Amino acid sequence: MPAIIPKHKYFFFGPYLTEMEVNPEYCQRLLKTGKTLKKSYRSNLAGQIDQEYNFDLQKDPWIVKDFEIYINSWLDGFRSFTRGTQFNPTYEVHDFWINFQKSKEYNPLHIHMNCDLSFILWLQVPQKMLNEGKKNITSAANPGSTTFVYGEPRWDVITEKICTPKKNTLMMFPANLRHHVMHFNSKVTRISVSGNIKFV
Repeated sequence: MPAIIPKHKYFFFGPYLTEMEVNPEYCQRLLKTGKTLKKSYRSNLAGQIDQEYNFDLQKDPWIVKDFEIYINSWLDGFRSFTRGTQFNPTYEVHDFWINFQKSKEYNPLHIHMNCDLSFILWLQVPQKMLNEGKKNITSAANPGSTTFVYGEPRWDVITEKICTPKKNTLMMFPANLRHHVMHFNSKVTRISVSGNIKFV
């Protein structure tokens, strides 16, 4: 008779990376506003993406006002994650930009500097891009996906979290968590919004 394998408790390890659904009306408004932006933000970013534009948060205060509920959700979850019930910082949203990623463009491995939290919100996720992933026979992440990297590779540690984009879905994470975005080959546009939050 085989021995009964005892159950054990798994202890979560690593940065607090979260996924949330975002109000579609808010996302649609962001997309509509983002398509009117003209001033390039590329010089401030790591991405090899031609069209990246910064939102004017003074002109459009609704962007931050309607986004704060998601920041507060992250903070609430983080308190439970760390059992740090007294952690309740005030914060400011410093940057908020839109990325129009096209075929062959990508975002290299990087972190966000001079801030505490960062986020990615996917607004447009083309099906043709997702279909490329179904044909992916390599061990690499699927085209257009975002990979978060923590720690050094070891056989006994999970050091990567690969996230397939989903429309109107937000990923929020500590700003110093390394991440990168794969390129894709389809003649489509993957649209996302990113930004930075600083505790004050």
